[in-house]
Amino acid sequence: MIDPSTDPPYNERRQGEADSTWGDRPGIVASLLRYRVVIVAATLLGAVAGYGIAQLLPVRYQAEAVLILSDPGGPSVLGGSGALGSSDRKVYLDKQSEIMTSSAVLGRALQLLGSSASVAEVRNELDVKPSANLASVSVAATSADPEDATALANAVGTAYEQVTQARATNDANAAIASLEKLRARYQADLDSSPRSAGGELTSHQQQLAGQLADIQQREQDITTQVGAYASGVEYFEKADRPTSPSQPKPALVTALGALVGLLGAAAWAWWKAARDQRVEDRSEPARILDAPLLGQVPRLRALSGASATAVTPSTDPALEDAYRLILTSMEHELTGVDGKSVAVTSVGPGDDKTSAALQIARAASQENRRILLIDADARTRHLSERVGAAQSASSQSRHQALMELREGASVKAYLRRLVSTDGGSVLPIAPDAADPEHPTDVYRPVDVRDAVRAIGDLFDLVLVDAPALLASASALDVAGQADGVVLVVPHRVTVSELREARDRLAFVKSPLIGYVYVRSAGPDARTRWERIARPGRRSSAGNG
Repeated sequence: MIDPSTDPPYNERRQGEADSTWGDRPGIVASLLRYRVVIVAATLLGAVAGYGIAQLLPVRYQAEAVLILSDPGGPSVLGGSGALGSSDRKVYLDKQSEIMTSSAVLGRALQLLGSSASVAEVRNELDVKPSANLASVSVAATSADPEDATALANAVGTAYEQVTQARATNDANAAIASLEKLRARYQADLDSSPRSAGGELTSHQQQLAGQLADIQQREQDITTQVGAYASGVEYFEKADRPTSPSQPKPALVTALGALVGLLGAAAWAWWKAARDQRVEDRSEPARILDAPLLGQVPRLRALSGASATAVTPSTDPALEDAYRLILTSMEHELTGVDGKSVAVTSVGPGDDKTSAALQIARAASQENRRILLIDADARTRHLSERVGAAQSASSQSRHQALMELREGASVKAYLRRLVSTDGGSVLPIAPDAADPEHPTDVYRPVDVRDAVRAIGDLFDLVLVDAPALLASASALDVAGQADGVVLVVPHRVTVSELREARDRLAFVKSPLIGYVYVRSAGPDARTRWERIARPGRRSSAGNG
């Protein structure tokens, strides 16, 4: 057994990783899988909320009319100076969209509808914009009645045609009137100018006659263009009556609600996983504890919490091989500290450490090693209950144990208290002699160092069922009495708890020689347990 006064602090040489809450957080997929129940519930709640919101929205119908406008680079009414002469089609279509929602067009549309609504009210019900391919302008009208939506969209298109045609006609008439004045002046000059002696037109008169012909041709062209292109609309596709409302859309709103719930729950899961990291793989504790993995075993369930017989998992070749590997690895680590006693503890409370100690003892007994199991967990006394010592002791034996403890433990006293089992000899918890009022209800932990010093030479390996590190104030004291410590790490234990257990072990001189990873019970794990350690005669040799 190592001497803590001379041996350098083993755990000072074994420092785990620096604490990192966010640097090693799990990915989004792992977070979603970890909190999948919450995420599914949030998604369903979001879908239900979306459907409820959809039912509260007012019913609205939308009708859409399409106006295909003339190419702004095409024939112009006034010879290139009109509104259709823009070379930038997007700018041109944006301008026409603004005209369609102007007071002049909407006022005309209200006249066509015979409506008393205001221009502002009508403008709020319209969505006028150029198409993505800049080929047309769409006029979408929304109303609570499908007939009203259809009539409004068509009225806006018709009003736009009328307003633009009236404007083009007025511009054309003004241009023709100006040309008429110019033609009258040229005609007066032609009539007043003298002719040549032969009655032929002079060159000046010929020039005036040509200008008069040009003016007349321009007037005819303007009249023709006004008739063909006055409104600037090549094709007006009127709106059809909508058959279904545009709002609400229960399916869409429900899907959006589910998406919002999913994204919100996913963000929460990622944050929660970073704040509440858990051990998901057997290799993860190694980087935190800076200790080797001795082996992994499944989590098994006992038939009852307190039994009159000792129980361990049923015979399973794979399970036995796993514990033989743990035993071999543990003994290899013990050679580095020149010890024979191991404190088996865990991060938190539970029965895993007791089961692990019993299974390791059973594996060692099968190899003809003499094993001593010490129950040092006075709070739970699982090991004592497994061998039936805590409940079956008679009043006389309890009194005898009290007397021996008052007089001081001896080799004979320790050997008399041993319980022989198929997995080794068990030193159970004894009643506390310091409590005379309740001597059979109060228990005191075993002095592990004294017990090993007294009878340790009779055994090849001593396993101590120590209290859980985060559940008992005496856990460090018990762990420090052994030559080495083995930590039982359950699947999905929080990383913060594992780091806290590591930090507490830093105060113990006994080194952490490794850990046993207890994975979650799978379909191959045994759920029923059978007896392997039976109460037998009290043995003075303590061999299994």
